[in-house]
Amino acid sequence: MITLECASLKGFLDCASLAISGGRACVVLTETEFEKNLLLRIFTGLTRLDSGKIFIFGKEVSSFSYSELNAARKRMGIVLNNGGLISNLKVWENIMLPLSYHSSLSHHDMDEKMISILGKIGYDDDLTILPGPLPVYKKRLVGFARAMLMEPDLIIYDSVFEGLSSDIRSKALETITAFQREKEGRASLFLDMDEGLLDYIRADSIYTLKKGKFYERN
Repeated sequence: MITLECASLKGFLDCASLAISGGRACVVLTETEFEKNLLLRIFTGLTRLDSGKIFIFGKEVSSFSYSELNAARKRMGIVLNNGGLISNLKVWENIMLPLSYHSSLSHHDMDEKMISILGKIGYDDDLTILPGPLPVYKKRLVGFARAMLMEPDLIIYDSVFEGLSSDIRSKALETITAFQREKEGRASLFLDMDEGLLDYIRADSIYTLKKGKFYERN
């Protein structure tokens, strides 16, 4: 899915290596939010390395054409901590926006798919409102629904459990686990700063980023 080989970026990574494999759940812990956000940019090809290599879905990023990079990004779903929603679009418009550009489904089929996913994640608010008044955790649920609709091979979760009550967190975890298992080879990547995440996530691999290198934990 994503592999770094001796990846270096001035002031950030120093010949760092990492492997996120298909069909697995991986946690990467950083010390600061800046580091976490920069990693997300590297993993999605938005920030280029100074040296070393990054492979996304088996192909080295520097060899991607613009269209190939976009195709790789379509295979990724990203759930941002703040939801990553567009403030002047209604909730349902935010959810459907990527699908409307990249899917050949009819509007009826897209609507049915959206309603099914919203039911799975437990979102029951009005879909016709703007997202501004929603609490942060519901914005994350909307972001999750939007990502799930694209049926990605890799889904990246950006501190999505921060501030959640235990019952909401448990529901989110159930949904995340079930979603990963729905598609053979699908991977989940959790980017976070909170060590407490390890108390309730069963990860196949855990990495900590310190002083420019990734350290795998047992």
